[in-house]
Amino acid sequence: MNSLSAINEYRQYLRRKYILFAGMVMLLPLAFFLSISVGPVKITSTEIIRILLGYEASETHIRIVYHFRLPQTLAALLAGAGLAISGATMQAVLRNPLCSPFTLGISGAAVFGAALVIFLSEGSVSTTGPASNVFRHFSSVTIGAFLSSCLATALILTLSGKRSIKSETIILIGVALGAFYGAGTMMLQYFAAEWQLAAMVYWTFGDTQRATWYSVKIMSLFVVVSVIYFISQSWNYNALALGEENARSLGVPIRRMRLGTMFFASLLISVLVASLGIIGFVGLVVPHGVRFWVGSDNRFVLPCSLVCGALLLLIADITARSISPSCLMPVSILTAFLGAPLFFVMLLNRKDV
Repeated sequence: MNSLSAINEYRQYLRRKYILFAGMVMLLPLAFFLSISVGPVKITSTEIIRILLGYEASETHIRIVYHFRLPQTLAALLAGAGLAISGATMQAVLRNPLCSPFTLGISGAAVFGAALVIFLSEGSVSTTGPASNVFRHFSSVTIGAFLSSCLATALILTLSGKRSIKSETIILIGVALGAFYGAGTMMLQYFAAEWQLAAMVYWTFGDTQRATWYSVKIMSLFVVVSVIYFISQSWNYNALALGEENARSLGVPIRRMRLGTMFFASLLISVLVASLGIIGFVGLVVPHGVRFWVGSDNRFVLPCSLVCGALLLLIADITARSISPSCLMPVSILTAFLGAPLFFVMLLNRKDV
């Protein structure tokens, strides 16, 4: 009887997790359509469905949906999912709850790369205004941010491959990298021209409005490939949570798994930050919230983080556009305002604090 009751309890445990995951998945289409409908120009859900299915509709609404709102909505979905699952996997392999794109210095490296390109573009860019210069040289700024974050990623991967380096040390190295790149960005801002300074500050705002179909395709590729790898390693992450010695005894290739996870997570974060700018707290808060709801089993933590991150950023993007339709707020401002208090509340609710 005891064994049967234990089996029944485990099945109920799994059933609750599946129901929770299914509920979050069912909310995604609602948030998706709401995101497309919200903005200065109101478009009904019926008309959105007609547009997406190829039926006749207002030419203005078709242009708004396909050229602006649909790529913006898809970018929010992809960025939220990618940042959340990357944060969850980093926290799993380094066994540190403070792991995120910020604490590992990758976001700071991207900002420095973008600022450096803007600063060096003085001789080849007219000074008609910061916004026009940013959009005119967006691809070069994006490439600069991506290459700079890749350098930080390469350094972190090199150190992660050393057997003598502990996971706590990698976090400290990331904090030092973030401080170093932050100092470099401040130096560039100090010596920059007025329009360059405005352009640098503008770029640091993580904003889904800058998404294009090309950037959505790139983000989709990296998110899909990275997620497949992360999900395939979920059992190994669970074994690692028992301790490195126990994981080795179970046949887990810890060094190879850690390098692979850090490579895919860092590369994915580099692409997302280079495409949209810095969107804070999603990669830190979402995994903690998911573990609070579903426990520490990475078979559920990873897919739930994926869906919850997409939902969170979609809702934040909808809210940012609803606050002031005449002046659309960057979503990173809202995630920072909401993320810090939420993280503080979750820390207070932890039993080991």
